[in-house]
Amino acid sequence: MEKDSSLNQALIKENNKRKIIRALWENSPVSRTGLAHITQLNKATITNLINEIIAEGMVTNVGQQKSSAGRASNLIMFNENYGICGGVVIRHSVITVAISNIFAKILWEKDFLYPQDDDPMHVLQHVAELLREGIAACSNVSSRLLGIGISTASLLRQPDDMMYAIHSSLKWYNVPIGEYFRQQFNVPLWVDTASNNSMLGEKYFGIAKDFSNAIFLSIGLGIGAGILVNGHLYRGANGFAGDIGHFVIDPDGPVCRCGKRGCWEILGSALTLPPEVTLEDAVREAENGNAKYISMLNNIGKNLGRGIANLVRVLNPECVILGGDIVIAGKWVMNPCRIELKTSLWPFVWDCTRVEFAGLGNQSSIIGCFTHVIKQLFCLDNYQ
Repeated sequence: MEKDSSLNQALIKENNKRKIIRALWENSPVSRTGLAHITQLNKATITNLINEIIAEGMVTNVGQQKSSAGRASNLIMFNENYGICGGVVIRHSVITVAISNIFAKILWEKDFLYPQDDDPMHVLQHVAELLREGIAACSNVSSRLLGIGISTASLLRQPDDMMYAIHSSLKWYNVPIGEYFRQQFNVPLWVDTASNNSMLGEKYFGIAKDFSNAIFLSIGLGIGAGILVNGHLYRGANGFAGDIGHFVIDPDGPVCRCGKRGCWEILGSALTLPPEVTLEDAVREAENGNAKYISMLNNIGKNLGRGIANLVRVLNPECVILGGDIVIAGKWVMNPCRIELKTSLWPFVWDCTRVEFAGLGNQSSIIGCFTHVIKQLFCLDNYQ
């Protein structure tokens, strides 16, 4: 009985500590009195646990605040130098490796191009070397690596973090992303699709903070989705949810790299442009008034709207977020996209559905990598 009582006390203490840490995340800087009011814990409990958290180096004093009675209260907040987070974004021709502080502020970042026919494990070895380089470069901030988040521009089998790059120029099959990096770094590690990580980044640090139901569309050389349902990412039974680029919107359309005709991504992404034309080229020409390229970008926007209309009918999101490379296309894509949506949806559905570009620009995915680590640190697993 005594053992059970001690166990219960330890659980209560841990739960109270998590409650305080989460309240600090949501309300910093804040006084101890403020924390007691927010958490409904008594001041003695607050004081004891805050002293413990301060001793761990996680929290620091940041000045004083006078109350209405004229008393000064010490304000506390998380120590931004408590530790660092690692992030890796694997795309079809370039990989980004970055290090952030505990507020997802990027401290170090490096991109590298790699041959698409290179051995995947050789590429991952280079990524690990770059992570170590970044960790060393940020040692003046902290030498404590809290965790690593990884984004993949491919299908990912969630139970074992096995990467499947199919229907793309990158021929990676059954690549054990998670297993490799867990062997290299003895820290918590998360692997997810770029779209899921982007949705996560936008939820915590971007435009989706106030939304519980949203869709992030990662649009570049293809289309993928991160789906937020009731405040949580939806991955499906095996982690393959969001592979939406290959649903058909035009059965008589061009042949996709998957072999089918009229897939959404062959019509609504940069894949629809001539091979010699990049999205940057098209935008530059459109800005110079070139009608041909304005029409190309407008068609991308219109086809995005056609596909998004179907997603809205099924999922009824509060917001659809357009992210990835497409953000540079601005009004040339967004305006026809919204026009198509407004035409396709019931008026009352259109009125309650926002369509916006990513609040984090092209940084959504790497910020999402850091967010996995930050969620654990700040006890935000059930954060809405």
